[in-house]
Amino acid sequence: MLHDTVVFKVPTGMDRYQNKTYEEYTVNHVHLQSSSDIVKGPDNTEVILRGVLFVDTRRSTPVLDLYALQKQALTVGDTMRAVVTDASGTEVGDYAVLVVDDLPDVPATRRHHWELGLV
Repeated sequence: MLHDTVVFKVPTGMDRYQNKTYEEYTVNHVHLQSSSDIVKGPDNTEVILRGVLFVDTRRSTPVLDLYALQKQALTVGDTMRAVVTDASGTEVGDYAVLVVDDLPDVPATRRHHWELGLV
């Protein structure tokens, strides 16, 4: 099920021409699922998600702290981007990451997987 690959683009600032600069992280073995869920954005507006990205903490490699990456992006004043490709290598979307949630492994207290809400 984890046949997709994602490149997270975390904004780091602006260059001298006012273009955004990014640091990129590639994660293999993720899953993109389409969605039409409605969530509340940071400014209390309703947004329709275009997809949910599942990142497993054991099978997806490398293991990243997605909370820290999103926080770094928000500190710069933008959100992290996710460029997803399927198993055949075809790019299936370039999304803004709106929501980053970690879900625990019950009954253990460790993280089971990440779910990222994409617009």
